[in-house]
Amino acid sequence: MPRAKKEDIFYTLLKDFAARIEDAAVEYVKVITDFPETTSEIPQMKVYENKCDEKVKYIMEELYSSFVTPIERSDINDLALAMDDIVDYMNAIASGLDLFNVNEMRKEGPQMANLTLTAVKDIHVMIDHLPDYKKDTLVMEKAIAVGHIEDEGDLVYQNALRRLFLEEPNGRYTVTWTRLFDQMENLLDACDNTAGVVRSVVLKGA
Repeated sequence: MPRAKKEDIFYTLLKDFAARIEDAAVEYVKVITDFPETTSEIPQMKVYENKCDEKVKYIMEELYSSFVTPIERSDINDLALAMDDIVDYMNAIASGLDLFNVNEMRKEGPQMANLTLTAVKDIHVMIDHLPDYKKDTLVMEKAIAVGHIEDEGDLVYQNALRRLFLEEPNGRYTVTWTRLFDQMENLLDACDNTAGVVRSVVLKGA
């Protein structure tokens, strides 16, 4: 019986990275949904960010030393950095709640956080199936799905700002929450940027 072909190291590293991002997203949703009771858990997001930074560093080291890559070197580079942005934004948002002395969560926060988790789960599946992207239609399906989630997030973001300016046009939290909602929207953009790299890979390989 022939041996199964060994998976390329870059696919293995990206799969592990995607799994860690989903772990971070689960923690992120918990922090946002149960805030302010979860204030003491905010530092955990920095731990996830540091771990993901290490994964990016290792991927880049492998990229620098490898002569052959399964997809274009620039795509691996862009994909790793886009994935890293996801966790960076999660940490920035969670840290911002503490930094800006926020004492209550607005309802759109958990809505956008849960959309992020859904997008991250789709990204995890997308990356898990990436090694067979030329044949596996699930890769593009999930990549497109993340784009739709980002569109849905745009609507929540717009409604969040509309309600914020209506209820607190000159409130002290207006600037704070505008910044936090901007970062939440940037987080969903980072998810779509990650999916966008994969969409490009699939199209180039078609």
